Amino acid sequence: MSETMQALVMDAPGGPEVLQVREIARPRIERPSDVLVRVRAAGVNPADWQNRKSGKRHDPDAEARSPTILGIDGIGVVEEIGEAVGGINVGDEVWYIDGGYPGNAGSYAEYKVIHGAYVSRKPASVDFVQAAALPVVSLTAWEAVFDKGNVKSGDHVLVHGGAGGLGHIAIQYLSTVGARTATTVSSEVKAAFALRLGADIAIRYRSEDVNEKLRSWSGKDGADVVFDFVGHENFARSFEHAAPYGRLVNTVVSDWPSGGNALAGWKNLDVSFVNIGLPQITRDHGNRLRQVKILDAIAAMVDDGKLRAHIDRVVSFDGVGDAHLALEAGETIGRVVLKI
Repeated sequence: MSETMQALVMDAPGGPEVLQVREIARPRIERPSDVLVRVRAAGVNPADWQNRKSGKRHDPDAEARSPTILGIDGIGVVEEIGEAVGGINVGDEVWYIDGGYPGNAGSYAEYKVIHGAYVSRKPASVDFVQAAALPVVSLTAWEAVFDKGNVKSGDHVLVHGGAGGLGHIAIQYLSTVGARTATTVSSEVKAAFALRLGADIAIRYRSEDVNEKLRSWSGKDGADVVFDFVGHENFARSFEHAAPYGRLVNTVVSDWPSGGNALAGWKNLDVSFVNIGLPQITRDHGNRLRQVKILDAIAAMVDDGKLRAHIDRVVSFDGVGDAHLALEAGETIGRVVLKI
């Protein structure tokens, strides 16, 4: 095995131009719990362009490494295992969520070393590229829909950004529990896509009044559950979209809006947040293992034909920068995957 590998790296935060394809040292197994994965594909996530722009080191105790390798989830084949690793064998096809921050190398690379407990078998029914579209969004949407949203059959649910990576997965989850789903979209093409996935109505938020459409559709002053997969200014508007005694779940770090606390109190709203990166950043082993179990359940859904990611585009290292720009601008439908 070569002592080097190709990777997409960055030496400093900035625009897409800071990303460079470079030959660097291949990572090695250093601990008995380590697994070396030959990465075959990786998701291209909004967190990647955000980390590229900020260069923020989430783990202050991590050894400084230069360059930074982005990519917070990946799919590949196990090449080597440490002596303490159980349940995973050389040659297994696995997926995981790990790294992608300064000080913790991610999966925009040919090889990745990861704790053996944090990898699990990818869905057997799909290839590496199709599987790579799922880990981050399927885990985030799972925690939002099933853990925080507590959606029941017959609930009227609003999904903001239903044609996006998170939204199009959430719509599929909601269909499995019998929810009635509305979603906001920016175009007719995205509306048609969301309706094919199982949404009952698609609200063109640029030309239609979201509150009016929700009231007409649900017969209530909003939706029972609102999932804000857009964040920022949209988070502030989402308080108005939730019906009294409803639930609002946010997955994008956003400032609490002016007057939001009073409105949430007045409407008796349950407001909650999902941050799947916290267990990784804080080295919370127990919740990392909990996430692995959820990924196992997601793999079973995929293999049972109940979940599938829509891939907007597949890129090589050279195309990641343009993909970051498209994600930031909201131009993609579904997911973007890096094929390595």
